[in-house]
Parts: sequence; structure tokens; C-alpha cells
Amino acid sequence: MKTKFRILAVGTALATALVTFNLNTYAANAEESIAAAEQTGTAQVSAAIEKISQPWGLAAAVDGGIIVVGAGSNQISKWQTGGLTAVTNQTASGYFDGTTVNSTFNHPSYAALNSKGVIYVSDTDNHVVRRIVKDRVYTAAGNGQPGYENGKFGEVQFNAPSGIAIDEKDHVFVADSLNNVIRVISPEGVTTTFAGVAGETGGYKDGDVTEAKFNEPMGLAFDEKGGLYVADSGNHLIRYIRDGKVTTIAGKATTVDALTGYMQGGYATGASKDAQFNRPRGLAYAEGILYIADSLNNRIRAVKEGVVITIAGQSKPGNVLGSADTAQFNQPSALLYTAGKLYIADTLNDSVKQLEVSSKSLKPIINLQELMEGTALLPAGKDPQVWLDGKQVKFNASQQPFKKGDKTYLPVRAVFAAWGAEIKWNAAAKEAVLSKQEWKLALKVNAKRTVLLERGTLYVEADYLADAGSFLLAHENGFNAIIIGSGQ
Repeated sequence: MKTKFRILAVGTALATALVTFNLNTYAANAEESIAAAEQTGTAQVSAAIEKISQPWGLAAAVDGGIIVVGAGSNQISKWQTGGLTAVTNQTASGYFDGTTVNSTFNHPSYAALNSKGVIYVSDTDNHVVRRIVKDRVYTAAGNGQPGYENGKFGEVQFNAPSGIAIDEKDHVFVADSLNNVIRVISPEGVTTTFAGVAGETGGYKDGDVTEAKFNEPMGLAFDEKGGLYVADSGNHLIRYIRDGKVTTIAGKATTVDALTGYMQGGYATGASKDAQFNRPRGLAYAEGILYIADSLNNRIRAVKEGVVITIAGQSKPGNVLGSADTAQFNQPSALLYTAGKLYIADTLNDSVKQLEVSSKSLKPIINLQELMEGTALLPAGKDPQVWLDGKQVKFNASQQPFKKGDKTYLPVRAVFAAWGAEIKWNAAAKEAVLSKQEWKLALKVNAKRTVLLERGTLYVEADYLADAGSFLLAHENGFNAIIIGSGQ
């Protein structure tokens, strides 16, 4: 039987398995390139709410405040104008409906508000969904016993419900994590299965909502079209449900480990289909961008126009504020976007942080560490493998990279065409002019380490791209790889 993790025991139940690379050599001006990148308006991570015991869910209140679910304290709180007040008072775990003063929860996780301001909370270890109306707490669905059953109110059974999202008609969607399905509670209190095939082991399958499979789904978020994004945590993927179909919109499916029952998590940026996550949990959607709390990668990621980037954090867990590329989190679990700010539940740091974001100027982290860790290199082969902005550059047999002494030369047209640059050749001047948007680079034959071979192909020494083109570039000798970052 598949081994399940206890969702809220994030500190001990799961171990991060990140791929790391040994940086052997890199371009001489790499440090200067990093410094330049850090001086171009890098986004800042700052403190918002301190001393919250394992914050998970974040939700926007109707009056502009933020509802915070403290999983470690079993409390629901509200943060507004810099102050934190209790919505529910009891800290001892339990399951009791009543006033907000005497009601109890058991490791609640996520929350959302409907159009009337009613707060819905996934009371995870009680296996129910609760609702808070003014000064009273009620059970919206579930009977306190783990299981799987649709129906009304107390007839219903969940198994570790987590992510919650509410649509414009006040239907409450719930990630029923250990049943591996998405449920929906109608305004009349009737619970049905919205998507997925219920079972203990979960799985992975796209297609019709009645046949699709998930593996411990968690965070949920709607877009402006009414489509529902799902952080398919156990599969390390981002799924999307619309018009009765489930598709994978980000992440690369891998082989399921026979011992754990999970796919292999990892870390890679770039095209959505090639990107990798490690236990993605919280989601937020705004202005065409999906933000992701990539929990065991300790990073905040974003999906924009089919590309996955990292906008804050590092692989190593920590508790550091400041520049987005040096900031550190410890298993972030939930996100909330409001008024140009992304609030981050930094769960194992017992705090909520904030990051200013803009859909028009959203930038990925650019430094050597991110370049190396964000590229899913292949095993070393006879010929050098070349990666540009997270995507492997393919070469035909007649235009392969080659080494000459300690230098590696790359075929110009193959590399820059893959990047989408325009290439103009001036035969009289024996010069190639490369351009993409505002970036431009001229390469002249036999000048500054460029060379034209007899077979008519222009090559450039790899390290010269960093010197002349302001690229980040690293050599990974163990993988026989060259990794290039354009910063665009």
C-alpha cells in the first residue's frame, strides 16, 4: 500500500530531494553580471505577519483584511492595519461547533470567503469543512470520520481536506487530499465529486473529470474564465479543470516510485511542459499569472504565457528577508494576491511574508545558482549538451559544438535561432548581426575568438557570449554541459 504523509507534519514527514550541481568553472564576468542584475530593481521580500504557528491558508476578507489559518495553533486569525486579532479563540485541538470563543479545530489548513463574507475552513485532521458566520462556527460538510461519501451535511465524509476555492455562485470547491479528488459543496449544503477518481493510492491521468486522477491535490485557484487550477502535490504537477476536462498545464510527469507511491519531485524552470516542482501546495491567480508556493523547493514560482519562472527563494530553507534572489523560505504553503502584493504563508518560519509583484514587469531570478539548479541536465555524453534559458539546444550532425584546447565553440545560428533571435549575415564584412527585441550582438569572423570553419558555419567561443552578450554562462564538466542564461 502507498505510504501517505500526514499533511501538516511537514517538518519531519518529508525530505527534500533536490538535484544540485557542482559548479566547476564559469565565465570570468559572471559575478559582475550577477551584481548588475541585482541593481536593476530586484523585487523585495519583506515581513508582513509574525508569530503565527505554522500558517497555512490565507484569504482576503471583505473589508480588506487577511484571514490567516494557524495550523499549529488551531486558530483562525485576522490581520488588518498591522494588527492581528483572533477570529477563533481556542488553541487546544478538538472538534466542537459553537461560538468562536469555545469552538475547536484540529490542524486546519486552508480558507476562503464567499460573497456574503462567510469564512470556510478546511479542518484537515477533523476531516470536515467548517464555516464561520459572525461569532459562530458550524460544520458545513463532513461527520468527523475519515472516508469518502457524498451527500448532505453529516452524511458526507472527507479524508484530510485541504485547499479551498469558492466560485462566483458560492459553490465551495475542496481538495479532498487523501481521497485524491476535488469535491464541491453547493450553497444548499450538498457535496458531490467534481473531478477525479476516489481512492487511497491516487494516480495521474488527464481527460474527462470522471476519469482523471490526482495524487494528494492541495491548493486551488480560479481564473477569470471559471477554470480551476489544482496543485497536484503528490504528482508535483499543476493541473487545470475546465469544461469537464482535466489537463496538465505545468510540470513534467515522471515515473512513480514503487516504494513511496509518488512521482519524483525536482526543480527546473523554462517551458511549462519541462518544468519541475517539488510538492507544490498553495496557488494564487491574478492578471493572467498563476503563482505557486513550491513548498519543498522553498521557492515561489510563476506560470506566465507557458513559461515557468522562479520569482523568490532558494533551494536551501532559511528565514531571510530582502532581495527576492537572496530571500529564503521554509516550506511556503499558501499564497494570496491582493493589490499588487503577494502574501506568502512561510509555514515553518511561523510567519507571513510579502512580495510586490506586477504582471507587466514580472522578472525571474537571475544568478548562477538559479541558472544551475533550474536546468534539468541530462547524463554526460560524447558531445557537449547546451542549454539556453532552461531549454536544450538541438544540433544537427554537421553543426555540433566542438572543443579546441580548453575552449568550447558553439554554432551561432543553431544556438540563437533556438532562442528566437534574428540573424543577419553580411558576407562582404564577414559579420553576423544577432538581435532580439532591444538586445543586439555583432560577431565578426576571426575577431575576438569567433571563427568561421571551412564548411561555412560560424562558431563562437562559449565564454565570449558572457563577455560580449551579457549572458550568464556556466560549464558543468561532470555533465559535459554548457548552461546559458539570457536574463530575458
